[in-house]
Amino acid sequence: MKLTDNDIALAARDFFNPAQLLEFADLPFTDSRTLRAGQLLRERGEQGMRLRRLPGEPDAGAMCSWTWRPGGFRYGVDAVDGIRTGDISWRQVSQLVDERLTPVRYGALRQAVTAEAAHRRSYSPGPAPFRDADAWREHFYRPWARTASSLELRAQAAKDAILPAPRPQPPLF
Repeated sequence: MKLTDNDIALAARDFFNPAQLLEFADLPFTDSRTLRAGQLLRERGEQGMRLRRLPGEPDAGAMCSWTWRPGGFRYGVDAVDGIRTGDISWRQVSQLVDERLTPVRYGALRQAVTAEAAHRRSYSPGPAPFRDADAWREHFYRPWARTASSLELRAQAAKDAILPAPRPQPPLF
């Protein structure tokens, strides 16, 4: 069976994390986007990438796979009603990104990814300046982890503004 429009949208959306989407958006569409996205997929291993769809998404629970192809990837959806597969080019993905990439959305994505990366660099892996591990956990790790979660949600929301889910997800709160 052929891929649906929702399948193509989810293939592009689920392929990138926010930092990778920013990197992809920063590249002009020449061979540079194709080469970088293909490299990201090949870095994920010989088998490509596999992901199960979340509740609320079309075909919830279906296993999806990305397999490298020259100039794009083969996307497969193992749904209840059958297997759908098709080739998707990086040009198609680029068009999906560029259709919704406004200056405001790009700025929000850049700001969120930059803040998340800066916060990640501030991590201290042990209790060195603290008197013991409990003090480190209470005064450093817990506040750091709360902020990290908040920044991750912000980056994901910025990504979702550019590559939205086919069906909007309910609010978290």
